[in-house]
Amino acid sequence: MVRAVQIAGGAFSDRQFRLFFIGIFCAVQAIWIQRVTLGWLAWERTGQASVVGLVAGLSLVPSLLTGPFFGVLVDRVNIKHAALVTNGSMAAWLAVLALSAGQVGAVGLAIAALGIGVISAAHHPVRMSLAPRLVAPEMVQHVVSVTALNFNLARLVAPVIAGWIIATAGGGVALWIAAACYLPMLSILPVLTPRALPPRPARPFFSDLLEGLRFAAARPLIRNALLITLALSVIVRGALELLPVLADGGYGRGAAGLGLLTAAAGGGALVAAVFKTLGVGHAGASISVSVWALAIVGQSAVVLMGVGPTWPMAMSSAALAGAASTWVGISLQAAIQTDLPDGYRGRVMSLWIVVGLGSVSLGAFAIGGLAQILGIGAALVCAGLAGLTMLALVAFRMRSTAKAPN
Repeated sequence: MVRAVQIAGGAFSDRQFRLFFIGIFCAVQAIWIQRVTLGWLAWERTGQASVVGLVAGLSLVPSLLTGPFFGVLVDRVNIKHAALVTNGSMAAWLAVLALSAGQVGAVGLAIAALGIGVISAAHHPVRMSLAPRLVAPEMVQHVVSVTALNFNLARLVAPVIAGWIIATAGGGVALWIAAACYLPMLSILPVLTPRALPPRPARPFFSDLLEGLRFAAARPLIRNALLITLALSVIVRGALELLPVLADGGYGRGAAGLGLLTAAAGGGALVAAVFKTLGVGHAGASISVSVWALAIVGQSAVVLMGVGPTWPMAMSSAALAGAASTWVGISLQAAIQTDLPDGYRGRVMSLWIVVGLGSVSLGAFAIGGLAQILGIGAALVCAGLAGLTMLALVAFRMRSTAKAPN
């Protein structure tokens, strides 16, 4: 408890971070509300698991394809102005989607998801670069933990709220509420003064891009963290994008069931985030044993989601998957961010976003397509087994590299 107070006090002792936290607290509610709403609308309008996977994937695939390019821009532009553009664009796009929610079909939802994905591809490196530049370098670890706790608290609460709103007022109202959640951040950003980037020589755009890639490739910690994150993102987080199919197609629980199942995953994630905020498992700029253990638990939970014959088993498995993916994600992000120079933060964290968020689209596409053929249960079992195989290959590569002569 004392450790929690010290960490929270360290992060919130800075007035700028306190203001930023108010804005981001509201904005992350929007992320989960719109994700649950889009997934439900795709299932409601089509009843096809492949369409749910397509919509989920299209909202993430732009980060996979364009994330590094936006990362270069983040290391070049005024970070505060960039945050105003990305937050404002997301609010406007959700408002347009809310206006047409009653008529939009599969094609319209796919276009909407792609638009959200493009804005998110720019927004994520902005968000992950802005917060550390609001505080002293020694407070970056605290900021990562506290903002992750906030994200996963929203993951627990917002889906339940979204499911209730959809069930009682419809998807359009849920989207309007998501758009409104960006307004506090838009009002707070003008008063923030993030730390300026260090002076750097003017270079062509692609030279900056290649420099960031070389910087990441030259550091074993970053390379290995990205590989582990890739395994978790494609399988575990990809499977969690298919919860609308599992909730209604597998168990017939409807929108309310989707909210509960997503909240179960969020509850597990919240528990993991709380422990990380308390400093449990903190290993500095290194990959701890707990990361490997929870990575295995997460892949196994996906298997259990597929074989579990009861609703309580599905809820418990989703909670385990949420906890494992969050523990691993926070641990690896904190390890990278702790010693990362501000001048490389946008480019390096954009690579983390590519594998941590963008590659989720690959899992959503693949598992959704497989579920259309085999059913959601068998698809999840196959995915979890594939994830365990991926982790074994990463561990073998790391061991072989460590034994190789210099």
